[in-house]
Amino acid sequence: MYRYEACGMRKCLITGGAGFVGSHLADKLVAQGDKVTVMDDFSNGSRQNISHLSVKLMKVDISRKFAQATLKKLASEKFDVIYHLACFPRSMSFDDPFRDVEVNVAGMVNILELAKRTKSKVIFSSNSGIYGTPERLPINEDCEDMPSSPYDIDKLAAEYFVKIYSRTFSIPATIFRFGTVYGSRQKVSPTWKPVIAEFVCKMLKKTAPTVDGDGKQTRDFIHVSDIVEALLRATEVETDLKPIVLSSNTELSINQLYNIIAKLLNFKKPPKKAPPKIGDVRRMWYDNAHAKKVLRWSPKMTLMEALKKDVIPYYSKQVEAGKI
Repeated sequence: MYRYEACGMRKCLITGGAGFVGSHLADKLVAQGDKVTVMDDFSNGSRQNISHLSVKLMKVDISRKFAQATLKKLASEKFDVIYHLACFPRSMSFDDPFRDVEVNVAGMVNILELAKRTKSKVIFSSNSGIYGTPERLPINEDCEDMPSSPYDIDKLAAEYFVKIYSRTFSIPATIFRFGTVYGSRQKVSPTWKPVIAEFVCKMLKKTAPTVDGDGKQTRDFIHVSDIVEALLRATEVETDLKPIVLSSNTELSINQLYNIIAKLLNFKKPPKKAPPKIGDVRRMWYDNAHAKKVLRWSPKMTLMEALKKDVIPYYSKQVEAGKI
């Protein structure tokens, strides 16, 4: 067991800190008085997400060899915590599996090499899709790993690197496996289509969203605010190297999601249809009992509350401004 002792202002590094989850995390860290360095290559992140914050911003692709020199220089910063959120998206991992390895595996090794020098605590965002669809539900940390995409395999490999470095070099670490995270600032593009953001944006623009397959595939949606709270809790409580699932412990089908959002937006059109995505996980329903026990944490934001107070207002402004 490792425990990170929080005392006074901390020095924190966030990889992928200009992205969706990373920028929300940066908000909280800055608000509580921590000194924050954001590292991002802006392949998916945006300067706008953190433009309101007083942070040190570094444009770095952590997967590249040249990043190693930058990371060595950062060793003098003596970070207390490294939040490793940078990743190559799962939806693109079959299209470019070599790039997926570079970002999700080599990038992890680069960060661990930094942590080895500074003894920083590493908090790593892995992927609940590693479990695949087991025979029993809900899925918990004792279920067998059954990766079904290059992304899943590479995130699992990264977890093993964390465990090996942690045990060998006494690096404190926490590994999280997220459910399907959603909320404001999630990027929507031709290659990046998070389902809640995609549905809301399309319906706001009076265009029918696309449902892949029969729509009966399920997801366990968790709002970004609850993820951020768990990331913060990981610096305050004891954890071991067993991955911790973060979820709402609620299973919802894509068809149900479509109907909920359509009702809220008074959208009457049926969805367009497309073939199932390769490597898609059929059912996602994750037991968060372990996270509740270890972190003394529980998700607070319901899907309906988040849609009304955060997601729809945010994307409505983005659509009105012509940014999406």
